[in-house]
Amino acid sequence: MAEFLSKLRVRLANYLPVGVMRAVRPFLTVQFITFMLMGVINTAVLVCTATLLDIFNRYALSPDSVLRIVAEHSRLNFIIGYVVSIISSFFINCKITFRQKPTWRKFITFPISYLPNFIFQYIMVFIFTSLDLNQTIAYICAAVVGTPLTFAAMKLLVFRRRKTN
Repeated sequence: MAEFLSKLRVRLANYLPVGVMRAVRPFLTVQFITFMLMGVINTAVLVCTATLLDIFNRYALSPDSVLRIVAEHSRLNFIIGYVVSIISSFFINCKITFRQKPTWRKFITFPISYLPNFIFQYIMVFIFTSLDLNQTIAYICAAVVGTPLTFAAMKLLVFRRRKTN
């Protein structure tokens, strides 16, 4: 995989301007591919958690229940699913993607790197659900579109390598 990506970077460098290539290069790495695969797992955690909470709200709570009304209007199920997926994502990305030891400092800064992605995804889910479109599809679309944004933020804020002198 690394060899394939290396050859792809060389070929693209022949056709793309230097500035564009500099922006594209971090996304043509084994680390990014691994991050994307871990993103599939995180997306599954998010979608499953939020969808199960949606089902619970729909069938276990009465239509006039305060919890059901709050959950539907605030997209609380999406938020809870997102929090659960961030916690699992932290440990998966430490161990597999970035191969670094989990620390409390990283655990605290990790959700900050997800903030731009969360805002973007929340807006997408809000729009989808406001238009009465399928919530599960909204969760999936939001996660797929927001993943490269999260990778870049994570590389810059949480898992950057410190230069040693």
